[in-house]
Amino acid sequence: MLILDFDGVIADAFTECAVVTYYADHEPAAVADKPLATLAANLPAGFLQRFRLVRTHARLLQDFMVARNPAAEAITSVDDYEALLESIPAKKLASLTRGATAVRKALREQQSEAWLAMHTLYPGIGDLLRRHQGRGTSVVTAKDEDSVWQILAHHGLESTVTQVIGECSDKRTAVQELASADGLPASAITFIDDHITNALAVRDTGATSLWAWWGYHTPGHIQRAITRKQRRVYLPELPQLTA
Repeated sequence: MLILDFDGVIADAFTECAVVTYYADHEPAAVADKPLATLAANLPAGFLQRFRLVRTHARLLQDFMVARNPAAEAITSVDDYEALLESIPAKKLASLTRGATAVRKALREQQSEAWLAMHTLYPGIGDLLRRHQGRGTSVVTAKDEDSVWQILAHHGLESTVTQVIGECSDKRTAVQELASADGLPASAITFIDDHITNALAVRDTGATSLWAWWGYHTPGHIQRAITRKQRRVYLPELPQLTA
């Protein structure tokens, strides 16, 4: 069984994620009334620079909110990032995350074509999914389920996936439950994620866990992967990958 992360593995949505993060404290309907291209063009350069740094550390939508803090421009390590994340009051973080989700939903519904166009597939991913069609392929992601299904459909890939586990913060448990539901041992699973924490957590179940080199990572992640001897997977390998 093949189980994939979505953002950073199947599709790249850097600008869309930046937009929903920046406008997380705005009224969703008012945001969606403006063309997506305008919203993206109006993102301050400083925010985009911070978001680029934060994106390499983030696993969940709430993690992106660190980029809203000007201090994020000085992030040089995981510790720097985690300190800023922990400095956001829990209620504020929850509110911003709900706001970003609502902005995403409004954009998806009111500017469907422009929103979908912001999600580009990584080379070879479409072929990988089509080759595994009918074999129980699933997506386990921090992104919401509705968004994933719509993006897959936009690229003609909705029939290649049997299940999407969205807004997932515990991929280890999700992978174990998917395997159990199909009566499979963890060793029958091939999992691909671009975040080293997820890759290592799932590897510890006994699954074949592959760290997607084409996604988002930091020098610290690379060192951690080397120390833990985590296997990487590269885009040119996808035509030969079978799960």
